[in-house]
Amino acid sequence: MWLWIFTILVAWAIFYWRKTQGEIESQKAGLLARQRGVVHELAPKVDPVLKRVEDWTVAAAGPYADDMVDPVLKTWDFAGLPGIYLRVRVSDAADATRMRRAANDSLRDGFTACLFHEPNPDPASGPPCRATRDCAAGTFCNEVDHCTAPAQPYNMRAAYRGARVLSEEWTVYLRTASDDMRMRLAEREFDGMVKDDIPLVIDLLTRAQFYLLVLDEPPAEAGPSGRRAKPTLEEIQGVAHMARVFLFGLKGPVENKPLLRLRRMVDARLIPAGEVATTDPRVLEAQQRQANSCQLALAVREALSTL
Repeated sequence: MWLWIFTILVAWAIFYWRKTQGEIESQKAGLLARQRGVVHELAPKVDPVLKRVEDWTVAAAGPYADDMVDPVLKTWDFAGLPGIYLRVRVSDAADATRMRRAANDSLRDGFTACLFHEPNPDPASGPPCRATRDCAAGTFCNEVDHCTAPAQPYNMRAAYRGARVLSEEWTVYLRTASDDMRMRLAEREFDGMVKDDIPLVIDLLTRAQFYLLVLDEPPAEAGPSGRRAKPTLEEIQGVAHMARVFLFGLKGPVENKPLLRLRRMVDARLIPAGEVATTDPRVLEAQQRQANSCQLALAVREALSTL
């Protein structure tokens, strides 16, 4: 009797597993077909911009040429126009695949704050979120996971994140899904991004007039003890190092044109002010990063003022 019970249970388990796997494979095929349809529809709108941006970034990571400031910047005020921004390590810009991954570390920081005077909201001022579907109309889930209106210049980190379901990496993730829970999560993520994130990404990328790129080079000397052999982007930004700034035109009279190329040593002197100076090392490191970034922005302003 026990042998028969065991045989029936095994047969039922095999039948249920095969039935479930068949349903999962059917869901995968349907979702992959929807993904291909969205990619086919949106590729002509997004791919030309992304290709230019990625080609420029890879080229900028190569041997550095002389500084250059195009005279057109004397009259073409890019700071008041919509644009896109990326900041990564120079080593991560060597090819497009690494650049896309590294874009996840790109943040609007002291550089954009000191270079632009856009009335952008505090990125942490809105309610916390996990996806744009958690946010009110007209806002999105930004790079620090809070609901805010899109800031200018638009961070490429948010663009890659918003269109993640169209990437090859997400396709691989979907193909390797082996249970019903992962499939439900994948379908929910796809529906949310197609409805909320991707239209915003397309709008901001297609309206962008310029592409601003900052590449941080590794410091010449070893950092303080305890630093990793390959410092992170934040670690580099907190110490003296060389940084490259590039500006490219995307539309109008400056379309497909390099407008600015600058390489400077970043080593700001931070002077604490106020009655009570902080001694928290994490706060001091963050302040030094912002001071260094602002110094780099002021070097760009100085180069523009010579026109």
